[in-house]
Amino acid sequence: MSLREDAKKIYSSSLATLEPRGTIFNYLKKNQIIPLNYKNIYPIAFGKASISMMSGFLDYLTKDFPDISIKGKPIVVSNTTDEKIEYDVDLLFSSHPVPNEKSILAGNSIINYISSSTEDDLVIFLISGGASALISKPPSSINLEDKITLTDLLLKSGASINEINTVRKHISNIKGGRLAKLANPSTCYSLIISDVINDDISSIASGPTIADATTFNDALIILDNYNLLEKTPSSIIKYIKQGINGEIEESPKKINNCTNKIVSSNRLYREQLASFANQNGYKPIIISRDITGEAKDEAMLLIEHYNKYINDSAGEPLAIISGGETVVNMKGSGKGGRNQELALSFLSNYKRLETQREWLLLSVGTDGIDGPTDAAGGIIDTISVKAMTESKLDITSHLIDNNSYNFLKDIDSLYLTGPSGTNVADIQLMLIK
Repeated sequence: MSLREDAKKIYSSSLATLEPRGTIFNYLKKNQIIPLNYKNIYPIAFGKASISMMSGFLDYLTKDFPDISIKGKPIVVSNTTDEKIEYDVDLLFSSHPVPNEKSILAGNSIINYISSSTEDDLVIFLISGGASALISKPPSSINLEDKITLTDLLLKSGASINEINTVRKHISNIKGGRLAKLANPSTCYSLIISDVINDDISSIASGPTIADATTFNDALIILDNYNLLEKTPSSIIKYIKQGINGEIEESPKKINNCTNKIVSSNRLYREQLASFANQNGYKPIIISRDITGEAKDEAMLLIEHYNKYINDSAGEPLAIISGGETVVNMKGSGKGGRNQELALSFLSNYKRLETQREWLLLSVGTDGIDGPTDAAGGIIDTISVKAMTESKLDITSHLIDNNSYNFLKDIDSLYLTGPSGTNVADIQLMLIK
C-alpha cells in the first residue's frame, strides 16, 4: 500500500473508535449515573457531535430505563450535517463558527426547555466542540451583529481557543456556568467530548455548566493583547467595563448542582491512533507537547521533532503522532484553515527534513471541517512535492495571503472527509517508510 493509503486507513479506522454514540452508551453503561429517583429527565445535546451523542444516550435509556419519563422532546443543536437520528427529538441546525439568528433560537429553546425543571428532575447535557457558536444568548444590550463582528475578529486574531472563549463567556447569558445556574434547582450532569487541548472543561463550548475562574477584566486584557479594543463594537466594550466595575454580575465562581465529566479527548485519541499505526506495521511515537502555536511556526517545530526521531530510528517504518489546535493570524485574504496552513508551511520547508526515505504528513481537524472550508486538512508527501514543482505555483505568496486551500487543491493535497460527527481538535500524523 502507498503511504497515502496507509495514512487514510490508520486515520479513518482509529477515528471510528471515537464514534460518539458508542462512547456515550459505554460511559453510561459503566458508570450508571441515572438513579431511578428522578421524576423527569431533560436530555439536551449541543455541539458538532450532538446528534450521535444524543443517539447514544437514548439508546441507553431505551435499553436500561424503558419506563423513565423524558420531558417533552429532547433538544439537539447541531451544525449542518447529513447525519440522521431515529428518535423523536427537537433537532435544530445552527451556525458555526460564527453565530447567527439560529444560534439565538437554539439558546432560547434550551432555556425554555429547562425552565420547567424542578429539584426532582435531572438535566443531562451532552456537550461537544463548536457549541460556543451553535448556541448563543447575548445580553440584551449587545445585538447579534456586534457579537458576530467580535467573533470574526477573534477568530482571525491568532488568539487561542481558551482566550476566545474567555471573551465569549463574558458577553453571554448562558456561557461560563450560567446555563447550569439556569437549570437550578434541578440536578444536572454534563458528558463532554473535549475539543480543548488541555481539557479545561471551563473552556469547552465556553463552559456553560461549570464554574468560571476568568473575569471581565481577563476578557478586556485579551482584547487589548490582540489589538482589538478599537475594532470591537462599543456595546461590547461598555458591557465588559460595566462588569469590571461590578455593575454586572460576574460569571459564577461556584456551581453546586452540576457534575461534569470528559468522555473523549485529543490526548485519548492520540493513544488510539498510535495503536492503529502499530497494527498497520508502523512504530508509533507520540509527541507529548500540544501543538497550539501559530500554524506556520508549528510546521517548522514539527520538522525538528521529526528529524530527531528519524535520526534515532533504525530504519523501521515510523508513525509520529501529535495533536492540538494551532492558530492562524489572518493577514491575507485567501482561503484555508489552520491544518491546511500547517501542511502548506511544512511543504514549503520540506527540504529541511533530514531523510531520503519516503514520508507523508497528514494534518487534519477531527471534525472534518478545517476553517471555513470543505476540507478536513492537508496531506503532504513526495507526490505533493512533484506536483508543486510541475505547477510552478508560488508557495510563498500563497502563505502570505493565507491561501492554503487553493494551493493544496491545485496539487491534489487537500484532505476531504466531510463532517465526522465528532470533534477532539486536530491531529498530525507523520508516516515514514
